[in-house]
Amino acid sequence: MDKLIYILFVIVGGAAAAVQAPINAGLGKRIGVLETGLWSFSTGMLLLLILTLLLGKGQFGAVTAAPKWQLLGGILGVICVCSMIVAAPSLGIGLATVCILFGQITIAIVIDSLGLFGVETVPLDYNRIIGVLLMFIGIIFVYRSKLGV
Repeated sequence: MDKLIYILFVIVGGAAAAVQAPINAGLGKRIGVLETGLWSFSTGMLLLLILTLLLGKGQFGAVTAAPKWQLLGGILGVICVCSMIVAAPSLGIGLATVCILFGQITIAIVIDSLGLFGVETVPLDYNRIIGVLLMFIGIIFVYRSKLGV
């Protein structure tokens, strides 16, 4: 049951990302890609600031003691958000989302199997390989559908 809550939480997160894509893509056409990225991260930062002030229990000051590579999350977030702002209008939300998920899952499996970034190692097996291959086939089908093939 405990894991089910986490699964539901990340499904909601994925749904939020899917809704965020067309919203940001539309704003990107109106005000520009980088401007939209800045708006997206600024409003997100404001919400996180409020939540941290109200609910935060960590030690934000300890960020200076963290390994420098652990501070790259925001930069990677910019790449993710801006790639969707640029690609979603041309590819469509479905294809852009399938592609970004394929990239996430493929690299996540590599990270798991090699135990990178301090995560617990999860062995690479046929189930994971087949899952990635099926996702790639899914990209082909979604792409063909967009073309009307």
